[in-house]
Formats: sequence, structure tokens, C-alpha cells
Amino acid sequence: MIISKQPGARKGFIIVITLVLMLVMMTMGVGLYYSTKQTAQQVGVNVNRSETFYAAESCISEAKHWLQKESVSGAPCINKSIGSTCHSISSTKMSKWKLSGESQNFKDRTEGQKYECSISLLGKVVYEEGGEGVGFDIGESDTYGNVLTNTKYMYRINSKGFVGNLSSEVEEVVSMIF
Repeated sequence: MIISKQPGARKGFIIVITLVLMLVMMTMGVGLYYSTKQTAQQVGVNVNRSETFYAAESCISEAKHWLQKESVSGAPCINKSIGSTCHSISSTKMSKWKLSGESQNFKDRTEGQKYECSISLLGKVVYEEGGEGVGFDIGESDTYGNVLTNTKYMYRINSKGFVGNLSSEVEEVVSMIF
């Protein structure tokens, strides 16, 4: 290693060090930018996934309301074959829910949410109440000696929620006794 003893021989050394440090800092800045951009995209996808789930849950709620409304005149879907769809619900946009107190940004986001669901009869179970009784049924009836026949109908609600190209699917089984 040769060290020069001449005055001014190392004048450009500080500029080289400064440029190398600037290059390193710029590379770190660009890396941080891309990392932040990727994280923001992942947060956006997670928010949209949650919104698809909530849209699917909204359709389940609407289907339960339909079942309750239809059960006033008897068991719904009894004239359909077991397993076939007896009622479908769909919404092209969630704006039908009244959002008067919400911000415009929230209203715009709900415009992009859609859902669809179907209700099908899974089956029915007939059981007697007030007879001899077995298990937990013993002593539960107030009709001594009389046998009441009840029918339990089971329904499957399949629901899908959509936001853009993402979707979530929810299935729920509901039973009603008549």
C-alpha cells in the first residue's frame, strides 16, 4: 500500500464517499417505497375480503327475513323437491340499504358490493310430543295423554358476497318447527 505524502492528493475522496452513501440511501428509499406500496395493496385486499364476507352475511339476513315472512302461512318451500332451490335473492348493489348518516366515501364503497343467495329445503323430521317421550322429551309437554305431531323443516342458505373480483361464500342451515 502506497500512501502519497503530497498535499491535496486525497481531495476527490470525500466526493466518492458522498456519492456512494447517496446511492445506498437512494436504494434504501426505493426499497422502502416498494415495500410500503405492497403493504398498502395487501391491506386493501384484506378490507375487500371483509366487505365480501359482510355482503354475504347481509344476504343470509335477508334470506332469514324471507323465511320468517313466508312461514306465516305455513312451512315455506314444501311444494319443492328436497335439495332444489326454492327461492333466490340477489342484489346488484348494496346501496338499497339506507346510508343517510354515512360519509360519501363509505357510500361509494358500498356501491361496489353485491350478493346473491339461494334457499333450499334440506328435509323434514316428524316427531311426536306428549306421548311416552324419550330422552329430553320426557315431561316437556303440557298435553297429558294427547300426542301432538310436529314437523321440523331444515333449510340451507348458500350465500356469496362480491367486491370487484373477490368473493366470499357463507352457508347456514336454519330450522323451523310447525
